[in-house]
Amino acid sequence: MTPYQQYLRAERMINEEIIRPALSLSHPDTFVGHPVARMDTMRAFLRRCGDPQKGIPAIHVTGTSGKGTVAALIARALTLTGLRTGLHISPYLQSATEKIQIDGRYIDPLHFADLADWVMPTARAFLSPSTPASIHGMASVAIAFEAFRRESVDVMVVEVGCGGRYDLTSFVDTEVAVITNVGLDHTGTLGPTLTDIARHKAGIARPGADLISGVRGDLRCIIHAEAAAVGCPLVEIPPVPSLPGHNEALARAAVKAYCCRRGIGAPALPERCAPLLPGRSEPLPWPDTCVHLDGAHNRDKLAFAVAARQTVPGCPAVALVGLLGTKASSDTVAPLRNQFSHLVVTEPRVYGKASCPAAATAGLLRT
Repeated sequence: MTPYQQYLRAERMINEEIIRPALSLSHPDTFVGHPVARMDTMRAFLRRCGDPQKGIPAIHVTGTSGKGTVAALIARALTLTGLRTGLHISPYLQSATEKIQIDGRYIDPLHFADLADWVMPTARAFLSPSTPASIHGMASVAIAFEAFRRESVDVMVVEVGCGGRYDLTSFVDTEVAVITNVGLDHTGTLGPTLTDIARHKAGIARPGADLISGVRGDLRCIIHAEAAAVGCPLVEIPPVPSLPGHNEALARAAVKAYCCRRGIGAPALPERCAPLLPGRSEPLPWPDTCVHLDGAHNRDKLAFAVAARQTVPGCPAVALVGLLGTKASSDTVAPLRNQFSHLVVTEPRVYGKASCPAAATAGLLRT
């Protein structure tokens, strides 16, 4: 079996054997109302895996938008200090190895295959309709932690999957926590209001850890209250006019806080000459035109993607749009209206998640 075949075998195991599609498709926001049971299950899962996350200092990053980019910026800067740095982000666009990086490089496909073989006995032991947590999610997070343990990283930068307080990544030894912002997204899981969502995001604060916040407006009081209740110093980032500037300011503050704790000099953030992550305003090399890939999936992210797009004089502006069922709403797609000469709709295919039919997406865009 070639290395590529071994990688594909491992990817199929993780993506097909331990996803419960009937459960996921019938209720995409499964586990709502069972956060404590969910956390107890993940704690038991990690314990059975040997708690690979223990003893590795962590920078934990949450927020409605920008958390992946901020995490990647932090990891890149820490690597420049000479620290061996692990980065865990989610989801992935093309390869499962995108989610686990060491010093800016995806882990080796054979390493990924070995990690999948390592976690599957535990995952299969938890494979039951009554398990109150995503088995696929638990296995994916455990794989990342184990990869960092095996690679003896000095620090890991971990992006939250959803929310924060009850996220599967919340078992890391946090030294710096970062909240990028708060917006309406994952309302079925986190609650219908910005206040509900802010409380989930604030839940990554830990006693004694530095908390870096880019939250604005009245929601700041929720972050302040959590920091006071937990007992952690809070640093708020002043308003920055652009989203890239906001992300860089957050990353700079997080790197400074971590380096101060460790007694090392904080490096300057490198210039963003190209996208740090696939599918985040990613330009494709295409002759005589501009093609951008963006995984924007809420109104705020779509508004930024539309505003940041580049055009070529004389070329029509075309958007290819596909939505998952949980993201499909008239409000979500509002930033796309009246901005393009053509809108083409499609249906994405994602393991264990229902797509919005193309005809329904077209209807939302016409609303």
